[in-house]
Amino acid sequence: MKIKLILFLLLFSSYTSAAQEVSILTEQIPQQASFAQPFDVHIELSHTPGYVLELNRENFPENFNILSEKSETLSPGTQAYDLTLLPFTLNASTFTAVSFQLKDKSGGKVLAEAQTTPQIIQVQPVKFYEEQTLRDIRPPYIPASLLIWILCAIVAALLFFFIKYFWKTVQEDRILLQARQDNRPADVIALSKIHLLLQSGLWEKKEYKLFYIELGDILREYFWRRFGTDVSSDTSAELLRRARTVPELTRLLMPLREYLNSSDLVKFAQAVPSAEDMQKDVQVVQDLVRETTPKPITPTEEKNV
Repeated sequence: MKIKLILFLLLFSSYTSAAQEVSILTEQIPQQASFAQPFDVHIELSHTPGYVLELNRENFPENFNILSEKSETLSPGTQAYDLTLLPFTLNASTFTAVSFQLKDKSGGKVLAEAQTTPQIIQVQPVKFYEEQTLRDIRPPYIPASLLIWILCAIVAALLFFFIKYFWKTVQEDRILLQARQDNRPADVIALSKIHLLLQSGLWEKKEYKLFYIELGDILREYFWRRFGTDVSSDTSAELLRRARTVPELTRLLMPLREYLNSSDLVKFAQAVPSAEDMQKDVQVVQDLVRETTPKPITPTEEKNV
């Protein structure tokens, strides 16, 4: 009975040890490599199926860094590892044994281990070129003549914009001078220009922005002629503040605000006004002109004076 028990234990132990085996089948490790240049290592292992096989990184050669690791199962008992390594040492370097561990299914307990054969890898320095025509990396070379042409182009552009601005200023001054030479009453000039604007065809051509710009210019010119105040560069808010100081415009402050808001939407937000809105805005400007036009003195008032 004891003999049978001993034989059973021997068979069981041999079976258990056989179930936990791992060995190196092939290992392809180059004998030469270049410094800081990646190279590949291929290793195939045979192990007992049903267990986890892992690379032991703890005892990996210190002069080599693992860039990538790829594991492929060739068969239930065969596994291949492809490693891409980077050498960080010159001359001869010992590529020490790389070990693989066979673990249980949970991946915790190490059951068996296999190691590759240590060998020497000759790490060569990177190739230096001794060609004399090669030059160090420097900033791009720009000929002096090209710099002169670039400078001339910049000066020409500045001169062009200056001439354009000067010509525009002269034209505006000329138009303003012509306007000042018109000796008609301010209300007559404003109302006649509004009539010409309505007959210009800008609205029919859907030139809404230009239409409202012209209408705004008529209003600002009227302020200058009637009150002697230059509002040509005022914003809508500034123009409205000036209007509050004119007693005759107290009743028209709210319509004037609505007209200025509508005008800004057309000029700056490209809003499309309706014909009713346009007529309403034109009427506001006309009412403003009429409300601030001095009333003629009747003969009765002259006698009282």
